[in-house]
Amino acid sequence: MNWKRIWKIGVAVAIALVLAIVAYLVIGQQNRPIPDIGSTGTSNPEPEVVDSDTEPFTLQLLHASDFEAGLAALEDAPRFSAVLNALKEDYPNTLVLSSGDNYIPSPFLFAGSDPRLNDTPVGEASIGHANIEIHNQLGIQASTFGNHDFDLGSKEVRDIIQPDGAYRGALFPYLSANLDFSTDPNLSSLISANGQEVSTIPAGQVAGTAVITVNGEPIGIVGASTPLLPTISSSDGVTVFPENPTDYDALAAKIQTAVDELTATGINKIILLAHMQQLTIERDELAPRLRDVDIIVAGGSHTLLSDATDHLRLGYTSGGPYPILKTNRDGNAIAVVNTDATYKYVGRLVVDFDANGILIPSSIDPNISGAYATDDQGVEAVGG
Repeated sequence: MNWKRIWKIGVAVAIALVLAIVAYLVIGQQNRPIPDIGSTGTSNPEPEVVDSDTEPFTLQLLHASDFEAGLAALEDAPRFSAVLNALKEDYPNTLVLSSGDNYIPSPFLFAGSDPRLNDTPVGEASIGHANIEIHNQLGIQASTFGNHDFDLGSKEVRDIIQPDGAYRGALFPYLSANLDFSTDPNLSSLISANGQEVSTIPAGQVAGTAVITVNGEPIGIVGASTPLLPTISSSDGVTVFPENPTDYDALAAKIQTAVDELTATGINKIILLAHMQQLTIERDELAPRLRDVDIIVAGGSHTLLSDATDHLRLGYTSGGPYPILKTNRDGNAIAVVNTDATYKYVGRLVVDFDANGILIPSSIDPNISGAYATDDQGVEAVGG
């Protein structure tokens, strides 16, 4: 059997999988409307109002990266959704973020062009539309660009994330402070100003930073993509900084400029979505160089960070503690988190911030924070 026939079989199977996953997620969301991502990020009841000058602010960050859906997503994506939705219910102050590689060229991706998807919530069949609609249904609020997001070039990036007829496009912004989209003819028209409230950003937009206000507390979100993008993917006209991918001082300086723009507005809690391919870059190169960054959500390395209380899927081993606690350039704690790929785990960090927006490491409970497996046992454990 030649590769073309194998590919066609794979696409046919993937079409069936995409239809099944979209149907499952939509049915599952009928009683869970997509949240107003400009407010709480969840559909939970209103939290008790506390005095932010005396009481710590508790944030629940739910995260993943490297979704890169393949055939296994038929089972893993619905279970991922079940775990995610169950965890959302636990805390009113919740963010749901992705650190990139939301899709990858595969039969699953190309199955999005099957016209049968026109009669589903995807709305308008085209490559990648199903992947993005799955992310919409999950309630992703912001993402950075991974290398695989650019594998088909900037024109496909544009066509995948922007609305098209009945297709809603990405209902979350793609953020990367070290990418200049203005130099690319396909993406220059999609640029949103930095530092905008996510609820005001139209679908299918790109920027360097954004803000998500969670029950009155503004959280700054900064994105950063691997400087290797021009050599390992197809960035086309997008200008990538720094030119030398191992110049970490220059990379950190570029990110810091974006962070400083947010803190200048009074924001004192910053999350960096960093798709650097190697956890050592986020952990050892960026974390100690950055000021005012509280959390780094790493991506691209598929490193499963976990703690001793976490249930791991069969055959998986931990790649380090969850979270990794480092010291940033201010001398304050910075948490680095990461999970494995392809809908296998939901990362969960529940952490307190003091009145000055400083992360409190002692507030992190390993019985609550960690990697949540999306196998049957993991779903049952959270009541999903």
